[in-house]
Amino acid sequence: MAAKIYTITSGKGGTGKSIFAVNLAAALAGLAKKTLLIDADLGMADIGLMLGLENNKITLHEVLADEANVADALYDGPNGLKVLPGSLSLEGFKKADPSRIKNVINELAQNFEFMIIDTPTGINNATAASIEVCDEVLLVLTPDIVSIADGSKMKAFSTLLGKEVTGMILNRTMPVHDETYREKIMSSLDIKILEVLPEDVSIPNSIVGKSPVVTKYPYCEVAIAMNRLAALFSGIKMPEPEEGKGQKKQKNEKKRIPGAKLPFSQSKK
Repeated sequence: MAAKIYTITSGKGGTGKSIFAVNLAAALAGLAKKTLLIDADLGMADIGLMLGLENNKITLHEVLADEANVADALYDGPNGLKVLPGSLSLEGFKKADPSRIKNVINELAQNFEFMIIDTPTGINNATAASIEVCDEVLLVLTPDIVSIADGSKMKAFSTLLGKEVTGMILNRTMPVHDETYREKIMSSLDIKILEVLPEDVSIPNSIVGKSPVVTKYPYCEVAIAMNRLAALFSGIKMPEPEEGKGQKKQKNEKKRIPGAKLPFSQSKK
């Protein structure tokens, strides 16, 4: 068995790249696929923080510094997911050798069905190493001109490394980003949109709860889309969710988490 390796990247920050990687990996694991999530964002590793794994002393950084075995840096995540987090320490970043990323991935590939690699934003050595070793590159964009322009550069960068971008995920969309708008983006980048994910309060709420949205709010629109994408990659036909199922429960759960507000909501006067 050799893992199918997906590298998740973006040209700028704020696209939701890491959140997407976490949820895609959790969705694949939820389909009983043996899945590993790797945080290769060596400078701004935050997947461990998102999943409550921030206090573990052995991480990818120690492995890349040749101070630990990779088996000791693997941790249990949601749905049976395995996680290889990065260190929150800048000292860890200083010691880590990004040229060793390919060796680590190749060492682990025989043990999993899927590997999801979250990269740093933009063009750098860690992103290059993660692209070179993968089977498919997924680009996460937001529907704004800067993200789209930087996405075009990342597509060209991937091509230089011998890998074509398989598709893009258009994230944090609003109703104004209709089908016509999306077709213009696909035409300008010549990349297929695999999924369109809306701006959703479930995302910040799930981060507060240190859980993927696919496990914490499985009936929200983002979770359904993520499971649909995981099923596509797995070759599984997913049944359509029953209309209205879980919606009341979903709303009540959102209300119980403090500090989260609906995007662009207006305060009551």
